[in-house]
Amino acid sequence: MVINATQKPTAYMTARSPEETRNPMAEKDLESKQRLRLQRFGMSVATYAIMGSAAVLVTRMGLGEMSRAQWTICILVGLAGNICFFLLFVTGRNLRFKDPSLTWAQIFYSALWGMVILYALPGARPIILMFYVPAFSFGMLRLTRRQYLGLVGSVLGLYAVLLVFEFLQGRQGFRWEYELFLFALFGILLTWFSFFGGFVSHIRHRLNIQRREIQKAHEVIQIEVDERKRAQEEKDRLIVELRAALDKVKTLGGLLPICASCKKIRDDAGYWRQIESYIHDHSEAKFSHGICPECAKKLYPDLDIHKKA
Repeated sequence: MVINATQKPTAYMTARSPEETRNPMAEKDLESKQRLRLQRFGMSVATYAIMGSAAVLVTRMGLGEMSRAQWTICILVGLAGNICFFLLFVTGRNLRFKDPSLTWAQIFYSALWGMVILYALPGARPIILMFYVPAFSFGMLRLTRRQYLGLVGSVLGLYAVLLVFEFLQGRQGFRWEYELFLFALFGILLTWFSFFGGFVSHIRHRLNIQRREIQKAHEVIQIEVDERKRAQEEKDRLIVELRAALDKVKTLGGLLPICASCKKIRDDAGYWRQIESYIHDHSEAKFSHGICPECAKKLYPDLDIHKKA
């Protein structure tokens, strides 16, 4: 079976939630995870191939024989299971399970498939059992200790059923002492592996929590930095506007020399100028002329302008 782990799984789109469909970032992240799961599935298929090659090597070395029916069952069971897992991944139906990676199910099925070889090659059983370790290593970053122990119990249960079946069948060369020794050794190995794998998974889980906390803190800091940047930009904008306004405003200040009689003002160049002209040049003020009642009476005594004024 050839697995294209880099292909973009598009058929799983119907299995996503509406929120994930509307969120482009969630969609991209989901596609990336699906590609990773397909790559892990390709590695598990390679493990099947290695274990099958070991069975062929055992038969070639004369350590056991497998009939054509046993080879047929072994190949069909392996193909059927892997085809089912492959279809689950490419159609996106794996997303409906609690663990979309299907790690527990894949390891258990590989152990079930391995029981066929264990039964067919009892003389090479220690060699075949050794290949269960790579299969169990796939759950090191996914399964918790409880899940690992449940998987170990299930696999040992399958192994125990195989031994009871061989005993009831009266297999030639069956020795209880030797088989129980292998069973106990196999159980101890898998149990240790479950604790070690669970410990690694726990560390990975803690690191993920810390990573999310750091990412959340980074987002908060980034928000604060953006707010401060916006506040600084607003401050700079106001300063520019204030400077522009100040440039337009002309103010008078200091001592102004003014004539006590005609009220002219002496400018910086030493010229005497009308007060209206001086103020107009040094401020934004504009003048409109009129006449007060006192000046109207003084200038126009014969007219009634001062009364109207």
